[in-house]
Amino acid sequence: MKRLIFILFAVFLVLTVSGQVKQEVIASAGGYNTSGGVSISWTLGETIIPTYQNGNLILTHGFQQQLIVTAVEENLDILVNIKVFPNPASDNLNIRFEEPVDGEVVITIHDSQGRLIKTEMIEATTTEKQINLQDLGAGVYFLRMTKGKLVNVYKVVKL
Repeated sequence: MKRLIFILFAVFLVLTVSGQVKQEVIASAGGYNTSGGVSISWTLGETIIPTYQNGNLILTHGFQQQLIVTAVEENLDILVNIKVFPNPASDNLNIRFEEPVDGEVVITIHDSQGRLIKTEMIEATTTEKQINLQDLGAGVYFLRMTKGKLVNVYKVVKL
């Protein structure tokens, strides 16, 4: 009788263990590194698993953080260094290009509510442009430079 109970228990245990679903992670990235006797394995895309903290060491593993992306279209063929100065400005704002502009650039100035205040043009082969701000009241403005699909926006403070 004891032997029958033992066999039924063993069969039940085997069926229970074999019936468990193996959890697998479908991850978008992962890696493994060993250095100085410490091994770290990680995957991106796991569900939340508790955080371990010991003094200055904090380890949060298996947590895929929310990715926040601010959409800005950048179609840069060649990176150009642009300086907008002085900022804050009182009367005039200077725009200086590292290299001459290879096409027409449209400059628009918008107030903090997004209303269009002023429009100016920068002609091809120009390396520096000065914009008169004397007719604007004190406040925060956004200088938007557009050339084709390339758009750069700068926050400018008028004193």
